[in-house]
Amino acid sequence: MEVFIAGGTGFIGRHLSRYLLQRGFKVKVLVRRPERALVIPEGVTPSYGNPLVPGDWLHECARANVVINLVGTNIFARWTSKYKELIRESRLLATQNIVSVLSKGQLLLNASAIGFYGADRGEEEITEESAPGKDFLAKVCKEWEEAAFTARSQGVRVCTLRFAVVLGLGGGALSKMRLPFKLGLGGPIGHGKQWFPWIHIEDVCRIVTFLIEKKDLSGPFNLVAPGIVRNKEFAQTLARVWRRPALLPLPPRVLEIIFGELASLLTGGVKARPKRLLEAGYIFSFPELYSALQNLLKRKALIR
Repeated sequence: MEVFIAGGTGFIGRHLSRYLLQRGFKVKVLVRRPERALVIPEGVTPSYGNPLVPGDWLHECARANVVINLVGTNIFARWTSKYKELIRESRLLATQNIVSVLSKGQLLLNASAIGFYGADRGEEEITEESAPGKDFLAKVCKEWEEAAFTARSQGVRVCTLRFAVVLGLGGGALSKMRLPFKLGLGGPIGHGKQWFPWIHIEDVCRIVTFLIEKKDLSGPFNLVAPGIVRNKEFAQTLARVWRRPALLPLPPRVLEIIFGELASLLTGGVKARPKRLLEAGYIFSFPELYSALQNLLKRKALIR
């Protein structure tokens, strides 16, 4: 079975392409710049092109059994008006280009985010049936998913992947947290009572293969571990695993100065549950945070 990944040179894409390759899939990854081909795992075939611009790469997309779209400008920057438009356009244009060449019998796994539900839903328990939020990122996620679901009219099975914070080695959230905790400056954000949805990268990869194999499944899925924690517990658990203190709460005002509007996403929280995955019979490898972080720590030791 052939899988085509757009956005496959990023943190999630690199892990996913290696995982699929090891399980016998033929994997092709869209590469925008030739030098980025150096980061894709050995055995993965590069396809060159810009996902925001129609080109020959779409022929590869049209031939694949499964298309995975992970394209999207990094949201972790200060949100100027220009940057917000880049966040939106990168997601919509890539998705629209991909959908334009898909046909009956193909599967589209399209990235989305827990941000679909808004930056802060308090104590409300969130499932795939919950209403979308009303802030900027929630509106972008809603448009993004709507663009992907238009492929249904072409006979394409579509699943949208509402990612929580993905924990893994070689990038993602943990790589950004490492230095502050190493220096003894790690801690919760503000009061730390906000919910912190997360998922281990191995479960991300396993869920993708699960959705590929379960041909009766479609629609949105929350990619979040069942053992959701509050921000303070996340910081304390991370500190325990790394054997570092987690005493210094990060004032929300500091985040507002650095990130502006994005700060609301970092100081808020969503109590999201993976309802549809659990109902479909998916069993998480890492449902609880401590075991997930311990696993990653052991893997890092083995890599050294």
